[in-house]
Amino acid sequence: MARAEGLPGVAALAMDRRGTAYAACSGGGSDGSGPRAVALSLDPAGAVAQGAARELPASACFVALGPDGRSLFSASYGDGRLDRVPLPGADGAAPARYETGANTHCVAFSPDGRFVYATSLGDDRVSWFESGGEAEPGADDGAIAPSGHVAAEPGSGPRYLRLNAIGDRAYVVHELTGEVAVYGRDAESGALELLQRVSAVEGLGLVPGPVRSASTPDPGTGVVWAADLRLTPDGRFLFTTERSTSTISAFAVKDDGTLEFLARTATETQPCGSAIDPSGRFLLVCGEGSDHISSYWIGDDGSLTPASRAETSAGPLAIECWSAQAGAPVL
Repeated sequence: MARAEGLPGVAALAMDRRGTAYAACSGGGSDGSGPRAVALSLDPAGAVAQGAARELPASACFVALGPDGRSLFSASYGDGRLDRVPLPGADGAAPARYETGANTHCVAFSPDGRFVYATSLGDDRVSWFESGGEAEPGADDGAIAPSGHVAAEPGSGPRYLRLNAIGDRAYVVHELTGEVAVYGRDAESGALELLQRVSAVEGLGLVPGPVRSASTPDPGTGVVWAADLRLTPDGRFLFTTERSTSTISAFAVKDDGTLEFLARTATETQPCGSAIDPSGRFLLVCGEGSDHISSYWIGDDGSLTPASRAETSAGPLAIECWSAQAGAPVL
């Protein structure tokens, strides 16, 4: 196992096709640095090396590589913003900010790279933008306005959004209610249309949770605290995690893209981050209340069978997998 040190407040990861990882750090370490993204590479012997770094406009809870392969999109929960910056050590598109809303939590791209989608947990909406767009003259604070948005149920808190491989369906997990929304997507306009809303927490005895921040009291374990959402590469199964009960919910994706609940599996304490390896055979889950990562075989019926468990640093938040060309170790 390899480990990179000196990354204060690292909370999110993104991976490019060459096997370089970009770690978003909130800063505040002994060096006095602010929010930044740091490039990490893995050599053939398994050692991790730190490369170039770039300042971020705000602390990031989620980062993703832009469609041009030279830009990084960072979502800030605390500052309610989505920003585009060049990759560390590269000349990408000019920096830009997108008008996303309170508690911005996630960014995803259409398969053709034309549209970027973002969730606003605090404003209960999902917005979409032209990914290479620019702010209109006179726009408030220079932010790029959305091409459109859809409203989620009040108090539901849309958190993570994933698109299927062909881009005609979008799936959103809601942190405060545990619902998963399924949207049909128009490829030409980028617009979303609600097709289904299904619960991932039914039967767990939880009530809707609050919007959380550093200044709000801990509501305890009796409320919904949903986290991640992942689709298998073949689009057959979807998995979500719930932190109050430390469980994974599995769904089958039907032919029309809607979901059917399958089963629930106990996992790491407060499962915040998850990933599916490129082969689609394994689901990996880490717990922000634990110091381990667990892997599960994904069965042909969507069932999860424990495969292995490995120690990590305390409170892991995010998982990415290196490409097969780089040896496919897990970060």
